Amino acid sequence: MKIIIPVVGFSRSGGERVLSKIASELVDLGCDVSFVVLDNKGDPYYPTKAKIKKVRAKNKGLKLFKVLSNIYNLIMACRKENADVIISGLNVTAYLALFINAKIKKVYYIQAYEVLFYKSIVMKTIVYMTYKLPLQKIVNSSNLLPSNINKYIGIIPAGVDTTLFHLEIKTNKNIKKIGIIGRKEKHKGTIDIIKIITKIPKDKEFILNIAVYLDDECKCILRENNISYEYFPIESDDDLACFYRKNDLLIACGLIEDGAFHYPCAEGMASGCIVISNYSPLCELESNFKIDTFNEKELLDKIEYYYSLNDDEIKKEINSNVEKISEFSWDIIGNDFYKLINK
Repeated sequence: MKIIIPVVGFSRSGGERVLSKIASELVDLGCDVSFVVLDNKGDPYYPTKAKIKKVRAKNKGLKLFKVLSNIYNLIMACRKENADVIISGLNVTAYLALFINAKIKKVYYIQAYEVLFYKSIVMKTIVYMTYKLPLQKIVNSSNLLPSNINKYIGIIPAGVDTTLFHLEIKTNKNIKKIGIIGRKEKHKGTIDIIKIITKIPKDKEFILNIAVYLDDECKCILRENNISYEYFPIESDDDLACFYRKNDLLIACGLIEDGAFHYPCAEGMASGCIVISNYSPLCELESNFKIDTFNEKELLDKIEYYYSLNDDEIKKEINSNVEKISEFSWDIIGNDFYKLINK
């Protein structure tokens, strides 16, 4: 089976990590997989076994002309591949798929309800219409899309590298370590979580660990409230795995897309953290640490509850998390994806 995956560029986003890993799994299953990308967009940040087919980019001229020329070049390059399947992972490439050979199987792998990422009504409409295109939709969560467009051929969550993100025995510590993955995007809720953390009762001793991103506003809030914290820049998945294992409790909450698959939630669970989250995979368990949606009172209540647990209760929660993550190993995810697109 020959598969093409057009992308507008390579970045460090979780969505691109998933596409890179799924592409590698499909290669292992015998597929001929290629990413089709403009030649001015660099190489993949996340390693992949798929081929990289670079297309000459238009770099001069008016912006609109360059955009249209580059989209045209991508379309023509995809047509030349004579593939059996095209996989779109973003709203732009979903539209692009319309102009490829009608006989090709067109799959739209939806990892986020992108309408929520835009403020402009025009952009919201443009993105929303991609979910009505004649493409076979695969989603990463059953309730990711609004009910009126929630029609899909299957559910494929992201996978977790369980050889990298794994449980290590931790020694008991008097001072707990609470971790968060900082993100620049407002809807990720970093500053909202930090404000809530400042309201944790003073008798609950902890050190706050923050990875990936921490801006000056958040630093100011932490200093003003005398919160001890350490910042960890992350340069690789190895760094990220080490970060998770430093923490006893991980807060992996966000302001939108309740119930969607969330990498910090999954990786924290795999790494032996107690995780508070409104996302999958935690929300699929009968865990006392899942929340339905982002809520200050409920989040503080979960933190308070965590401090009330004894060692056996903590161990039971961690073991439940690790057992759940075993369902998300990449070989299982890749095989499930292959079966869907091979129907």
